[in-house]
Amino acid sequence: MLVFRAHGQKLPPNELQRVGNLLKQGDIGILPTDSVYTLACSLSSVKGVERLCKLVNKKPSQSQLSIICSDFEMISRYTLPFPTATFRLMKTVLPGPFTFIMKANVKQFRGYENRRQTIGVRIPDEEFLLALVAQINEPLICSSLHSEDELKQYFTEPEEIEQHFLHKVDFFVEDGPGGTEPSTVVDCTGTEWELLRQGKGILP
Repeated sequence: MLVFRAHGQKLPPNELQRVGNLLKQGDIGILPTDSVYTLACSLSSVKGVERLCKLVNKKPSQSQLSIICSDFEMISRYTLPFPTATFRLMKTVLPGPFTFIMKANVKQFRGYENRRQTIGVRIPDEEFLLALVAQINEPLICSSLHSEDELKQYFTEPEEIEQHFLHKVDFFVEDGPGGTEPSTVVDCTGTEWELLRQGKGILP
């Protein structure tokens, strides 16, 4: 496992390029977000999605994965058109620790077996991560880094993450201790949005 050390949400340009190349070739890794550390791979990598799902003990057709986008233009490519009110809400809180459940543009998810017709979308407030997604010009499939420890829900300590995932992922971008609160989840598939999980993000 390759380890990259970020500093204050930033990676040197050459290392950012290297992480992007790893993702493009189908590797999976662990990345920091504005909530908790996450497992991630490029959306177009069928092999990467399969490996990621195996790590979280889910079949692609049963998983509840989300995508990390760099901006609203990218979100619009992978979702069906949504109401102006929904856009205004998202514009108010993004980038930030929120996951919005949207109706998926299923034509963009070929090779990804999940046919739930919906997808969770994120624009996290993590500078290097948004630069990375913009660089590879496609979303990242992601899943929060859950811990098996009954006393804590997520892996937070970099040393523990390195030890536990040494032979399970291809790379790890470390940016200090991870958060303990997941993103706030908002369902925007109906006529009105619905709060599904209160997490780190606070809605206006």
